[in-house]
Amino acid sequence: MKALRWSLGILGAVVLLLGVALFIATQVINPDDYRGELARIVSRDTGRPFRIEGHLALSWYPWLTLRIGAARLGNPAHEPGPDLLAWRSAVIPLRLLPLLLHRRLELGTIEITGADIHLWRSAAGTGNWQPLLAGRPTTGAPTGAPPSIGGLVLRDASLEYTATRGTVRLTHGQLRLSAWQPGRPFTLATRFVLHTPQLPAAGIPVRFAARQLGVQAHPLGLQVPHWSLSAASAALSGSLQVSDSNARPDGSGALRVQIPSLRRLIGRLGLKMHLPKNPAVLERLKLSAHWALQAGAVRIEPLRARLDATTLTGWVARSGGPAARWTFNLAADRIDLSRYLPPSRKHAKPLKLPLALLRRLHARGTLTVHRARFGTTTLRDARLHVQ
Repeated sequence: MKALRWSLGILGAVVLLLGVALFIATQVINPDDYRGELARIVSRDTGRPFRIEGHLALSWYPWLTLRIGAARLGNPAHEPGPDLLAWRSAVIPLRLLPLLLHRRLELGTIEITGADIHLWRSAAGTGNWQPLLAGRPTTGAPTGAPPSIGGLVLRDASLEYTATRGTVRLTHGQLRLSAWQPGRPFTLATRFVLHTPQLPAAGIPVRFAARQLGVQAHPLGLQVPHWSLSAASAALSGSLQVSDSNARPDGSGALRVQIPSLRRLIGRLGLKMHLPKNPAVLERLKLSAHWALQAGAVRIEPLRARLDATTLTGWVARSGGPAARWTFNLAADRIDLSRYLPPSRKHAKPLKLPLALLRRLHARGTLTVHRARFGTTTLRDARLHVQ
């Protein structure tokens, strides 16, 4: 017992001395004296200019915490354009004892405010972020246990992605990641406003969440037992599992869609469409499906969708390879086609089927309608064969 008391006393004294040393260090050392050295290290390791425009600060309780003011990670000299990353402030907590006693890096919840990210992809398909993901070459020597992160919080973030087809912007972004350790699942939740050239100027609000998200590095894999997405008035949810073991992604999952009013959603998205004159149609839409991707081929089965009073069931598939072909077998229980007529217009052209488009689809399949009505005409078990 006496030896145990001595051991505990010595351990307590060491912890106390470390706490006193940390307190003195954080009060005496001016972190701003090391801004230039920190910027040079980050610039060297990323191959990009890194500038710290704000102040640095250290605090010691309850974590040893580094606070970084405004900073920017720019582009190499041969890459013009806005900086890849900028932020207004960042907070990085660090547990000191695991680092000193076990040489294990344990970070707390990293908080970044005002992150502004600019991504672009060239016409050749190269992204400006890819050199960073490639990383530095390793020597094969053991590097110890990988770090653990208590979480990540982004506040008031924005992201802009530019490619040959246009620019997508996310604004007013909020993101929260739970604690992350290699090989263990984590959760993700984010919300933002989506802007594209096709959407109204105000954009549309989007929320996304994923629970028990698992990432595997070798071979590359992603497992999401449950995810949910809401955009405007549409609600989507499902699961997915994706792997990249054969130099091409394979995966499977479930999908569920609920839209209270398809007509109102079309209007909110700013889509220019000639809607049916009957205001009671194109309302509630529900869809459920299971999908699978293998060797470039996609199969959706079973598929079940209900729009207004019509239920559609069956399957849809697309083969892989350069000469991909769509195949399907779908059945609808009933539909009143006269309810979906567009508004009558003067000098309207006769209705023409888009035969050229159908031919380019390389599709083959059957659509069965058990009961179709058009005005006073009723068809039963009508079949449309596409060859």
